[in-house]
Amino acid sequence: MESENKSDWLYRQLHQRVMRMRDQEAFPTVRQLMAEYGLSLVTVTAAVRRLKEKGLVESFVGRGSFVRRERQACFHVLMLQPNWESAYLDRNRDMLIEAVRQFPMELEVCRYDYRVDIFAHLNEYSADLIVLDAASIDRLRPEQVMMLTQSVAPVILCSNAVPLEGIRYVCGDNNAVGMLAVRHLTENGHDRLGFLYCEPHVLTSETVVGSFNFAASASGCKVTLLDCGMRSGDRPEAKIREFARRFADGEFDFTAMFAISDYGALVALREFEALGIEVPETLSILGCGNVKVPGIERLTTVDTPRSQIAQEVATMAYHILGHHEGFRTQVNVPPVMAVRKTVRQLPVRQVV
Repeated sequence: MESENKSDWLYRQLHQRVMRMRDQEAFPTVRQLMAEYGLSLVTVTAAVRRLKEKGLVESFVGRGSFVRRERQACFHVLMLQPNWESAYLDRNRDMLIEAVRQFPMELEVCRYDYRVDIFAHLNEYSADLIVLDAASIDRLRPEQVMMLTQSVAPVILCSNAVPLEGIRYVCGDNNAVGMLAVRHLTENGHDRLGFLYCEPHVLTSETVVGSFNFAASASGCKVTLLDCGMRSGDRPEAKIREFARRFADGEFDFTAMFAISDYGALVALREFEALGIEVPETLSILGCGNVKVPGIERLTTVDTPRSQIAQEVATMAYHILGHHEGFRTQVNVPPVMAVRKTVRQLPVRQVV
C-alpha cells in the first residue's frame, strides 16, 4: 500500500508538471525522476506508465520521452453519483452534461454503491478530474479530508459544502434557503409557520432548519416543527399522513408549511387534500429544490438553480485542468423563488 501511495503521489506531481510543459518538450528519463524525487524504479516506472496510457507522454527508442499534450483532444471528467433512484441526481447529471459542452471536456457518469466510503476508492477511478455528486456525508472525518485533498485526480464536491482549505465544492446556499422561505411566507402575510422536516438529520438539512428558525424568530413568527425523524433510507409518507390527520383534528394552528424537500411537500399536498384541507385556501405549502417531478408545476418552491450549479462546476473544472489562477474553488449558489400556486396571500389585517 505504501508503494501504491507513493506512485499515486508521483503521478499527481508529474501530471501537473506535464500540464505546465509545452507540446513536444523533452520529458525527464526514469533515472532522472528517480534522482529528483528519491523514489524507487518500480514507483517511478508505474507513474510514468500511467502518463503514457493517457497519451500525455510518448517514448521513442534512442530519442527519449516527449510531452504530447496536443493529442489529448479534451479532458476526461468523471461524475460519481450514489446508486439510488432520484430525480434530483438525474437533474444534476443532465445539467452537467449540458454545461461541459462549452469546454474541451468529455463527461462520463458512473453510479457507485452508496453504502461504501467513496472517498477511500477515489484513486481506483481513472480520470483527469472527478465530480463527486451528493456524497453521503455529514461531517468529514480527518482521513476523508486527506483522501479528498490528496486524490490523484482533483475532486470537486457537488451539492456538499465543505468549507475547508484545499477542498473544492459547488453547492446551493443552504443558509439562504431557510431565510428565503421565511421571507416569502411572511411577505404573503403568514406568521404562524410549520416546518416539515422530511429529510434525514444531516449537516445540510440542519443548516436549512437553523436559518429558517433564525429568520422566523427575527420576523416575529411562531414555528411548529413537524419532524419525521428520518434516517438514511427511511420514507416520510406515514409520518406526513399522521401530521395531516393531526392538522385536520385542529392540533396545529399554522397557516403555511415549509417542507425541506419537494418530495415531502408533494406528499403533504396529497395527504392534506385527501382529508379535505384545501391548498392554498386553508393551508399554504412551500417546497424546496424545484426538482422536475410530477406535480411540481403546481408547487411553489425555493429553487436551488441546478443549471447554475452545473455551470459553476464545469467552469471550475476547466480552470483546474488548465492550471489557471485566481478563480473561486468554493462556491455557494444562492436560491431563487419559483412562485406557482400553493402559497396564498393572506388578507391584510386592519388595525382598529
